[in-house]
Amino acid sequence: MTSIPLIYLGNPILRQKSTPVPKSRLQSIAFQKFLDKLAKTCLKNKGVGIAAPQVGKNIRVIVVHVDPSNPRYLGKKYFPLTIVINPKVIEHSDETKEDWEGDLSVDLRGLVPRPVTCVVNGFDREGKEVTFNLKNDFHARVFQHEIDHLDGVMFLDKVRKKDSFCTYAMWKKYWKDKKIGRLSL
Repeated sequence: MTSIPLIYLGNPILRQKSTPVPKSRLQSIAFQKFLDKLAKTCLKNKGVGIAAPQVGKNIRVIVVHVDPSNPRYLGKKYFPLTIVINPKVIEHSDETKEDWEGDLSVDLRGLVPRPVTCVVNGFDREGKEVTFNLKNDFHARVFQHEIDHLDGVMFLDKVRKKDSFCTYAMWKKYWKDKKIGRLSL
């Protein structure tokens, strides 16, 4: 199974609101193959998540997979490969935390404040309702980031400290091992 080419910042598809997937579409072989390819694209590009708009499809589908051995996210707590259709954040904590985010469609990182916990619901690939009570702040961050894509929102829009923007290579060289509270930006 092949992956799907990514699209990048500047492509107008990334700024459009995605449409919900009708339950009737879930049975289609073409749609199921698309889900497999989207998951493969996430893994191939060493992402922790991907949203359908990042491969040019404005439909409400995300993939999340946190692998602690992923060189881009070493040591993060494991989250199994999960596909969610029509995901929605239905609840989130008032407490927020600022942390680094990146994106497969943008070779940049920046500090983004997000709620530290959230509850997400949607459907799995068979159409069964699923709910994720995300208590791990990184998992909550990944889900919120991917769901933002479905609304045409990029992490860049949420960065408050604009001087935190850096390429992945520069983040790795200068900022990766520094505690957020000790950054002099």
